[in-house]
Amino acid sequence: MSDHSHQAGAKTDAFDSNAYQSVRRRLAAVEAEGGDTYECMGRNFVVHEGVFPPTHFQSTGIFTRHLPYVRGGSFLEIGCGAGVTAVTAALEGCVRVVASDISEVAVLNTRANAILHGVGAIVSTRHGDLFDVLREGERFDVIFWNSNFVFVPDEYVFDKEILRAFCDAGYAAHRRFLKDAQRYLNTGGMLLLGFSSQGDESALTGLLGTCGYKSTVLKSVFGQGPGAPRYDILQLFADHQPATVGARQGHFREGSA
Repeated sequence: MSDHSHQAGAKTDAFDSNAYQSVRRRLAAVEAEGGDTYECMGRNFVVHEGVFPPTHFQSTGIFTRHLPYVRGGSFLEIGCGAGVTAVTAALEGCVRVVASDISEVAVLNTRANAILHGVGAIVSTRHGDLFDVLREGERFDVIFWNSNFVFVPDEYVFDKEILRAFCDAGYAAHRRFLKDAQRYLNTGGMLLLGFSSQGDESALTGLLGTCGYKSTVLKSVFGQGPGAPRYDILQLFADHQPATVGARQGHFREGSA
């Protein structure tokens, strides 16, 4: 549950939460220690400066290892960061992968890792916000967003741009994701949200209801280390959809390496 108050007019310069301060501490560790390579499922990835660092944040590895990848299918990752998940999707059998990020350095990082792993022809990298990068008629078997689940107040002013990869002011990006996602999902496809106990779970539940969704937990894993948060892969269903798990059932699997 959340560890902050949703008070109108909250002073952004005084905002504090355990989750937010945890992000800032780990970002400081990245600056102090570096970390330009990352290993996931036996594969090595380069991590560029200024990109969401999976070396110090466990969500990327946990989600990547447990996501369903549709063999012969399509996969869209919103907020690709260094491209670990998108490249893994291609390596695990997806034949069409789109990886997008609002950060241009992240998009370039993903392109570098796609080329490094020989899937540059499968992974299309796009620079832009949420679904703005997609072309008319593009639809996917799996849409996944490792969301910026740490809540900050609506008018919060970020002193570092990279904080936007972790924090969503007023959950405005979550609202836009829910509003637009269904139009890009294939019939029988899976809409997946990477969330965490560090996020505001009550706010998300309310937002899902307001936007006409229900959800089920596809996978829940605790991170490593004392006090580590829980990471959830949530499958989202529009209210008119039956809550059945699986895209093109019988043709997907979790990461295998």
